[in-house]
Amino acid sequence: MKKSLLVLLLGTVGLAGCGVTAGGSPPAAFTTEAVSPTPTIIDSIIGATATPTVWIPPTALVGTPRPGAEATLTAAPTLRTARITLVNSTGDKVDMTVEVADTEANRELGLMFRPRLDPDAGMLFDFNGDTTSGFWMQNTILPLSIAFIKADGAIISVQDMQPLDLTGVGAPAPYRYALETNQGYFRAHNIEEGDKVILPDSREAVLPGMPACNK
Repeated sequence: MKKSLLVLLLGTVGLAGCGVTAGGSPPAAFTTEAVSPTPTIIDSIIGATATPTVWIPPTALVGTPRPGAEATLTAAPTLRTARITLVNSTGDKVDMTVEVADTEANRELGLMFRPRLDPDAGMLFDFNGDTTSGFWMQNTILPLSIAFIKADGAIISVQDMQPLDLTGVGAPAPYRYALETNQGYFRAHNIEEGDKVILPDSREAVLPGMPACNK
């Protein structure tokens, strides 16, 4: 009970503003320093001789997570999902379920704060047109791999990205889509530059109640 009261009094760390996933410059480093209450309050509850316990935040929202910390996001947006198929140079096909980030806000958030990603899952970034935007791993504790994909589904680059690394990662040429998944996934399925991604049918993006052009 005393420990719970101490954690409560030590304060909470508010949600840090989301850094820009695509493009932009990294902001100043966040701080993970705990907020300490006044000694008089602690003394009155647990005694003047007690040693205050350093509170370890249960999230990675304020910077590099400490050992044992788990990243959480209390207000993650709900994204539509789609099935895509990756085809390697030998014709082998791999199906993947992806969340589709096709708005600026969803692309900026990306896979930040996620504690895990299912083995055959990923996030497909749709820029709704060709772009040269880069990616970084601000507030992302998962090791990821990224494939940059042209509008016709051709993969032009596959790269690995390390947790919390603010080094920019970009494509060698303009691209329309980017696919993030667990690090090593593309290697495990022999997916590399020059291979193909069969993207979701365009009818999936039609607003409810609106007719699709190809119907």
